[in-house]
Amino acid sequence: MAQFIVVDFEFTYYNKPVGRPNGFFPEIIEVGAVKYDGKTNIAKLQSFVKPHFYPKQATAAMDFCMITQKDMEKGVEFCDMLKMLSAMYVPGETYFVTWGNDDYKVLSQGCYRHKLVNPIRKEDCLNLAIAYMAMTGMKRTPGLKATIETLGMTFDGIWHTAFDDALNTGKILHKMVDMGWDPQRYMEEKYRKIA
Repeated sequence: MAQFIVVDFEFTYYNKPVGRPNGFFPEIIEVGAVKYDGKTNIAKLQSFVKPHFYPKQATAAMDFCMITQKDMEKGVEFCDMLKMLSAMYVPGETYFVTWGNDDYKVLSQGCYRHKLVNPIRKEDCLNLAIAYMAMTGMKRTPGLKATIETLGMTFDGIWHTAFDDALNTGKILHKMVDMGWDPQRYMEEKYRKIA
């Protein structure tokens, strides 16, 4: 039985037309993850993460994600978050599931900037939004909340909080499997096309 770690990150951004700090990149400020052995939830991770390089730019993202300064003070360092995430993941045996590509990109960039090795292998990454598009024949990438509603499910928790978004992505994953979608076959075909 396949294992899945379903992950969502909330991260900083900079949308203003001027004043962008030199070298700015998005930093993870919250991580949510649920590990499943088949359909059984066997581990979870929920933590705020302190921005290291551009803490002043975290304010807009914190407001958007309803993260307070007190929450951020309880946050862990990026390297500690990486260790917690790595403890849930077994290379080659665990699918690293996200809704979209941004989460893996922001993780990779954070590892690069912190001079740390990214423990998550690209070949284990499963972008569930793209898989759902392929399964349903959709032409545009669907949103997480809209997909939950389309599948006749209720969105649990608070929208744009990392753990709740990860939990709801997990619900879609299991619904897709119930509908006959095979993640192992999908990943094998995906990498066969790349090779």
